[in-house]
Parts: sequence; structure tokens; C-alpha cells
Amino acid sequence: KVHQPALAPFVKDEFLTREGLEKIRGMLERNRALNWASGQAKGSSLCPSLGVSQAANTGSVDFNKHVWVRDNMFMAMALHATDIDGDSSAQAAAIVGDVATFFLKTAARLDDIIAGHADPRDAMLRPHVRFNGETLEEDDEFWNHKQNDALGYFIWLRCRLCVDGKMPMTGNHLRLLGLMVEYLMKIEYWRDEDAGPWEEEERIGASSIGPVLAAAQELRKLLNKYPGMMVPCQDGTLEAIEQKGAETLKEILPNECIQDGRQRETDAALLFLVYPLRVVDKDMGRAIVKAVEEQLVGSVGVRRFNGDSYWCKDFKRKFGRTTKVFTAEAINDRNAYVSAGEEAQWCLFDSLLSCIYGLWYQEERDVADLLQQQQYLLRSLAQVTGPDCPAGPWLCPECYSLSKDTWIASDVSPHLWTQANLHLALFSMDKSLEMSHGEVKSEFKKFDTGNIGKIAVEDLVAVLTKLNPELPAKDVSELLEDFAHEGVVSFDKLIDGLFSGEMTAPARAAFNLRGLRPLGEMSPDEIREVERVITEALLGLHGEFQGEYFPLPSSDSFPACMGGMSDQDQKTLCKSGLMFDSAESSGRGIFANGTFDVAVLVNSSSHVELVVRPPLGDNLTGAARLWSLEKVVRDSLRLSGHDIVKIDLRPSETRPEEAN
Repeated sequence: KVHQPALAPFVKDEFLTREGLEKIRGMLERNRALNWASGQAKGSSLCPSLGVSQAANTGSVDFNKHVWVRDNMFMAMALHATDIDGDSSAQAAAIVGDVATFFLKTAARLDDIIAGHADPRDAMLRPHVRFNGETLEEDDEFWNHKQNDALGYFIWLRCRLCVDGKMPMTGNHLRLLGLMVEYLMKIEYWRDEDAGPWEEEERIGASSIGPVLAAAQELRKLLNKYPGMMVPCQDGTLEAIEQKGAETLKEILPNECIQDGRQRETDAALLFLVYPLRVVDKDMGRAIVKAVEEQLVGSVGVRRFNGDSYWCKDFKRKFGRTTKVFTAEAINDRNAYVSAGEEAQWCLFDSLLSCIYGLWYQEERDVADLLQQQQYLLRSLAQVTGPDCPAGPWLCPECYSLSKDTWIASDVSPHLWTQANLHLALFSMDKSLEMSHGEVKSEFKKFDTGNIGKIAVEDLVAVLTKLNPELPAKDVSELLEDFAHEGVVSFDKLIDGLFSGEMTAPARAAFNLRGLRPLGEMSPDEIREVERVITEALLGLHGEFQGEYFPLPSSDSFPACMGGMSDQDQKTLCKSGLMFDSAESSGRGIFANGTFDVAVLVNSSSHVELVVRPPLGDNLTGAARLWSLEKVVRDSLRLSGHDIVKIDLRPSETRPEEAN
């Protein structure tokens, strides 16, 4: 089931194009589905695990102040990986910096355990991995802080940002890393029973050992890059951390735990060892993914592990609220209420599986991996909440659970970790589509022995049917004719059209308001009045043309958005090909519908310019929608006593009839 109806047209068994992916991204960004900044704790860069608006559902009025190290590391990693040279990477460094500040303030916990003054068996005496994100202070509420993986993710990402040149290493941070390495050695993390990423029954788990091993390997990479840098820890400590972790993982994997009485064959957290940590080889990675797919992937999402009672069927009716339990006895009591197949199905793993298959495709170019990458991305999109969700639409939930016999989104919506993974999956999908586009274009050019970039339709049909005799020649010929001119196919246009949606030109038409001077002859006040008249008409549209107005950056003429559109909105419009530049921003902007395939440029080169991005290879549909858009805009303007007069397009623009 696709919960958000607006995404339903994209969740289908057809090859995804880059154009389609941009439409998806545009809808998600416009509806703030991936917006975690609004939930930041006051005074820091950190975010709670769930949206602030959902804090009341947790039964704790201060829940929105609590931040988890692990969740914020995944958010920071997503920001860095998807914008390594941009502002998002700087934001990632700020997040890691705030977590480092907290750990430095509470470094005495590391010192006390290293010195033997504190008992590491006491979870509250360990370094806290959940704390107050506003004050960067510890919380007195009991929590099982035995979570070695959280420390591993922090060390790993702090070192990664330095290796990538995005966050220089400081003396205090280097001292902190040394303390953490000594601490992990002291507790013998490779055989330490901790609560793991799910904060539940303590065991020796591969999903806790892997992040620490990855952290040690990344720290080693950092030291190799900067030979003069030294971590303040005992000689041989880092080597022992690496050796013991690798040896123990080799014994446990592909299982999660092999302890007597605590065995767990498969856990979705093992996927993190495949990506982003990449701490296992390809064969083991394939084995882990295969086990998760066979044992944990459900109809809606992915179970964390079989027998998981947290958010099991009718959880709120049985337990009253989403209270966490930590003791083995309490967890066993809760486990009595879960039956096979009634576990919650979580939403952060489908996007992670999409990233993993994307990584494999980008390395090996196996189209089967590309198809799996798309399949899991579409499953992730199907999980975005719809209008029937009590928490609201366009949210990335923590999980879906059964209420009686209906799968409903959990109260933890939106969920930071899910948002971060979906952000990564969209980025990885775009990268894979770009690669596949270039690869297929290269393969087709092998047929172009004369290096002229073209081939006759009948010759291309002959080649394709020779390669695959099962292809119906008549149908292939009809398809190719859509991309041909006078019986000749351009390879570039064919591949751009099939894989990127680039060959179809937008349909455009330019207009001025009747009775008013041309744009170039107007005063600033007249231009602002045109904007007022046009936007008033546009914001009254409904149906497929209903949308939002985005004034140009720094514009002060649109009262509902003083200062102009946001940076994120500008990026979305640029990616959709709808943005325009102007020396003067006042009185100018872009109106766009929800799917960003229809736009009205206000005071660009004329008073009004209508733009319709047609479906792939279908310029006729684009022209028809343009005519419909002109009609509804004209009718809306007439309600206020205005009308529009068509003028010539700018000379640099391609007319729709010239697209082929």
C-alpha cells in the first residue's frame, strides 16, 4: 500500500528516470518530509529522534529535548555524504562538534572506568548516549547507556570528516578519541554485553562490535594521512581494538549473536556493517542482505529481528504507552505478547537496502542490483504517511505496527533516522541513474561505427532483435519512431529520453497583462503590482494546477514570504529547471504545482510565462496541458477584471513544436 496518494503514480514496476526522481524529491522537499531542521533542540545543531510535534505522544513532556548520539551521527553522515563540498557538510561538522562537546564535558565517565573507579556493569556510569540536546547535559532518568555502537559511530564519523578535509582535528577532540579508545579496550568491547542499537536485552552482538571496528579502521586511516598526528593512548591499544574486533566478527557473522541462550541469527542492524560502515567484505555483505531479505523483510517494512515485541500488535492497548523497558525480566514479560508475523515493520531499512544495492551497482554495474535499488527506494516512498495518519501527512515514521488487523504508523513520526536514510537513498539512486544513463549511451555508441551519432530506425531494430530474438520488432519500431526524425534515431536523444527524461522540451507561452506596459518599461512599483495581481489569481487555482508561489531570493514584495524563497526551495526549482535569474528580485518569482511539472514565471522576461514539463517523449501532452493552464489562469484573472495577451517567446527559448 502506498500511504501518501501523491506518491502513488511513482511507485510502480517501471524503470525510474532521473526526471521522475526529481519530481519525487521535489514533492518530498516541498512537503517537508525530509525537513529535520525545524526539530532542532534549542541552542545546538542536534535533533531529537522524533519530530517535536510528536513529543506529546510519548508520554514525556521533555522528550523533544532528548537527543541520541547514534541517530544524530546518521543524520550528519547523510548530510556529509550527499553534499560533501557544500553547506550540508558544514552542518554535519556542527552536529559532530556538538556531540564532541557533550562527551568532553562528561569525559570523567571515561576516566573513571579506565582507572577502575567506576563499575562498567552499571549502565548509568557509562558514557551517556542519550542526553539533553538543549543544554548538552546528562539526564538523570535511567537509561541503558551500554551502547558501544553509538561511541563507534561517533569516532568513525569524526575521523571521516577530518580525513575528507571537512573538520580539522583539534587537540581536545584528539584527546577525546584517545580516551574513548582506552575505554573500549578497558571494557573489552569485543566481549562486552551491551544493549546494542535497540537498547534492549544485553548480549555480545555483531551490530555493536562492527561500528567500533569501523571506527578503529577510520582512525587508522586518519593517522596514515597525517603521520605526525598521535592518539594519546597506550601503545598497541588501537592495534588490539582492530584485531580483537575483526577476530570476533569472523566468529559471529553472519549471525548477530551466538552466545548460549541468547542466540540471534539475523538482525537488521547488521545492515549497517554493510553500509555505511563497509566493515565487511562483499561476500559477507551479500550473505547479510540475503538473510535479512529472507527472514525480516515484510509487506510494509522490515522487522528489526524476529520476536521483536516493541511496537508489536496492539502495543498501545496492551501496554498503555510507548514505555521502554531494559531488564531481561521486563523484556521477557513483554515478549510473551508477540506472535510471529505481528512484529512492527520498521521504515529505516528499506532505504538502507536501497543504498546497499546502489553501492553494489556503482561498483559492479550489475543491472540486477540497480533494479533492487529502485525496488527498495519505492518501498521507502510507500511508507511516507498519508492524510489518514493521526500524526499528519508527509512524515517518515519510525515503523508501522498492527492495530487489530491494520498497519498504522507509529507515534514516533517523523523519525530522524528514517529521514536520514531516505535522504541517502534518493542521492544514491540519482547517482546510479546517472551512471546507467552514461553506460547505456556508451553501449549504443558501439553501434555507431561511423561516429555520426545516429542510426536508421530499421537498422537499430535489426540490431536489437538480433541481440534478443524475443523482442517484438513491430513494437520496438513504434517505440523508436517516437525518438526519431525522418526515420533516423539520435543516440543521445534516445538515451537521454529513456533514462533521464531530458529529450522532451518544456512547453512554454509568454503573456503580458492587457493594458499594461511591457516589463522593461515598468517602474518597480508597477512590477510589484503585476506580481500582486498574478499571484492572487494563481493562488486561487485548484486541482492539478494548485501550487505555491516562491518569490526570488531576497525579494521583499510578497508579504507571505518576506526575504524570498528558502535555499532548499531554490535548489528544488533549479533541479526542476524552473528557476530564473534577475538583477532585481522584487516583484519576481515562480509559481509551481505540487509535482513541479507546471510553473508560472512572474516578471521574468514578460509579465507571465507559462511552463509545462510534459511526460517523457510526449510533446503533444505538454502542449495540451499548456493550453489548459492558459485557460484556467485567464479565467482566474478575469475574476478580478484582468486578462492576458500572448506575446512572442524569448528568442533563446525552444518552441514546443521544435522539440523533435
